Amino acid sequence: MAGDSAVLEARGVSVGYGAIPVVRELDLTVGRGEVVALLGANGAGKTTTLMALAGLLPLSAGAVYLHGKQTTDTLFRRVRRGLSYVPEERGIFRQLTVMENLRLGRGDPARAIELMPPLGALTQRRAGLLSGGEQQMLSLARALAAEPAVLLCDELSLGLAPLIVERLLERISVAAQAGLGVLLVEQQVRSALMVADRAYVLRRGRVVMSGTASELAERLDEIESHYLSGLETADERR
Repeated sequence: MAGDSAVLEARGVSVGYGAIPVVRELDLTVGRGEVVALLGANGAGKTTTLMALAGLLPLSAGAVYLHGKQTTDTLFRRVRRGLSYVPEERGIFRQLTVMENLRLGRGDPARAIELMPPLGALTQRRAGLLSGGEQQMLSLARALAAEPAVLLCDELSLGLAPLIVERLLERISVAAQAGLGVLLVEQQVRSALMVADRAYVLRRGRVVMSGTASELAERLDEIESHYLSGLETADERR
């Protein structure tokens, strides 16, 4: 994907926690209107990558570009520039109601409910009392209602029933067709490749394979046996 068509890029990015390197010399691009999957075993550096791109971790090398311009902004400022981030822990306020959570987002609550209609019957329920699937609907709907240019999603399907996962991924696919760039970390690799346009495979903090989703789907057995099974080394925990 050419740089001038990208909404988000990592160029030579290295990042970690203190002196511990986790991601090394990462090059990654997310273009307008495409879903890019980031795959890898637990501990490969996927969450660390998203946190670095979101502005939550300082880089030790390389640069992040948002809309073609290098940025060192915090997450708050990147959100103002069109980035939305759905973390693994869903990022909701459990003591607040669904409607209060939606009002704290940058988008119209009515638009969020339009995107995820089941939320309409839950607006006065405390978010902490929702099921896991309902919480993830809330988190994703709030992010999409802000009409971002790029969306970072970390383990969207974690602990959810297949039907809920299918609904969430379908919503992401529809948003991408309307121009949203998406970087998707997803434990259900086959489902991710079904909605993705391209994918990167991380191992021990480095990209070891990349290509179109269809190309990687043809090599899925190889990828699962060589790169997606087991845990990474102890110093690479994210």
